[in-house]
Amino acid sequence: MSRVSFQYLVAIVLCLCLLPAAAWGMRQGREGETRLANEGEALLDRWQAAAALNWVEAKLAAEPMQPAWQFLHGRALFYQGRYQEALDAFDALLDVLPHPSFQAYRDFVAETQRSTANLELLETPHFRIYIDPQRDGALMPYVADVLERSYQRLGGYFQFFPSEKIRVEIFPTTSAFYPASSLSARDIEVSGAIGICKFNKIMLLSPRNLARGYRWTDSLSHEYVHYILVHLSYNRAPIWLHEGMARYFEDAWRLPQPGWLNRRTESLLAHALANDSFVGFKNMEPSLVKLETTYQVQLGYAEAASAIDFIVQRLGFEGLPLLLQELQQAPEGEGAAEAIARLMGLGFDAFEKAWRQFLAERGLKAHDGVRMPRFDLKQDGKTTMADLRREISSGTARMHSRLGDRLRRRGRLPAAAMEYRRALEQEPQSPFLLNKLATALMAQGRRQQALRHLLRASELETDYVTTYTNLGGLYIVLGEYERACEALAEATQINPFDPTVHLHLATCHAQLGDEDKAQQERQLFEQLEGSL
Repeated sequence: MSRVSFQYLVAIVLCLCLLPAAAWGMRQGREGETRLANEGEALLDRWQAAAALNWVEAKLAAEPMQPAWQFLHGRALFYQGRYQEALDAFDALLDVLPHPSFQAYRDFVAETQRSTANLELLETPHFRIYIDPQRDGALMPYVADVLERSYQRLGGYFQFFPSEKIRVEIFPTTSAFYPASSLSARDIEVSGAIGICKFNKIMLLSPRNLARGYRWTDSLSHEYVHYILVHLSYNRAPIWLHEGMARYFEDAWRLPQPGWLNRRTESLLAHALANDSFVGFKNMEPSLVKLETTYQVQLGYAEAASAIDFIVQRLGFEGLPLLLQELQQAPEGEGAAEAIARLMGLGFDAFEKAWRQFLAERGLKAHDGVRMPRFDLKQDGKTTMADLRREISSGTARMHSRLGDRLRRRGRLPAAAMEYRRALEQEPQSPFLLNKLATALMAQGRRQQALRHLLRASELETDYVTTYTNLGGLYIVLGEYERACEALAEATQINPFDPTVHLHLATCHAQLGDEDKAQQERQLFEQLEGSL
């Protein structure tokens, strides 16, 4: 065998060995991982794409026909978001060595390029956001603010402020999102995986695709936490640490302190403690997305976030970047268990035991009426009986609710309110029914009673967008414009595609003397109203 042929054979073997482990994105540092074969691979695995590109270009200058370097070159370009150049690199490689693995990666890059072809650049000081201004224009007044506030707030917690601009892609449709993200409809509806941080970028599905929207602003910030963790840990953090920190800090961009311990999280943890039914950190690998049920996924997030809270209670917030630094500097074969042992003086078994004891001492309790989040993709048509059953589990309550709807349509508002109250007797923790009753009361001018029911609904479920829309409208009627703006801002963080939200916001801003914002909201209202 000639020397050249032998080099090609070695290159093929090398590439095929590396492809499953590293080519398809974030491995999130499993315990005891095997280090990658060369410095270029290691740099790309850490998402240091510019450094990886410089490294491989130096290699190509000496060995321009080496398939291993050509393959790494294409991937480094892809990780920088230079999709056409990556395609050209893969085409050149395939001319020399038409292997199926190289073709598969090339096809993936081509699909990503097609999925992002109609997105336009919105540039901020620290992000390059690609978005469809025609279909997702309602996101544009808010998305830059969310990301820049995340950059500053999370940078303060982790002491990390990236110098390169982070690429963010917001997909207008599921058909564009699925091939670029590697996620599926099942991943969205069961696991709530509407965003992903992978390939050195953040990808998000527009909330326009979900029947009730979702807290897309927190999801963006959640994915940015993942980006930080890859860079600070050199991509060596296990899934529980990744998802725990992302869930723990996802709302830190908008709240004075992380608000991870809500009614749902507390109920999940209390139930797991009482029944010894934890998911367990090891069972979270390779991804929470792949757990079987929404309940398991949400419990996994709760466990992981509570473990981060345990670390914070022991080490303070400053302990988190120290832990990531320990992971970054760990010798081969070590992972989070050893890093925790060095920082906290606890082996991992002892860490888990102490964490459970920490939970047991918190006095957690299960709350009535807690429901798992729903990420139903939009379907054509009206509300079905199946949809109603998901909102109201009691058959008796459904009967009273439907009767209340009929009475309200006929203008018999007191009778409608009575039927909604009867439905609430069966399901007193239902935001759906509380909003129906509040709407009937508002129509009668019984505003303070309506307000009590809406505030109760907002306590029960913080991501139920109808509550905030109704609160905003009610506060306007009451002349409380600042509170109206606050409620409606919550609505834009869940579903900014409802024209009513922007009409109300225009009224609020005008009353508060901010005519620029009022005009912006009027324009959004007109655009959305015209698209219906």
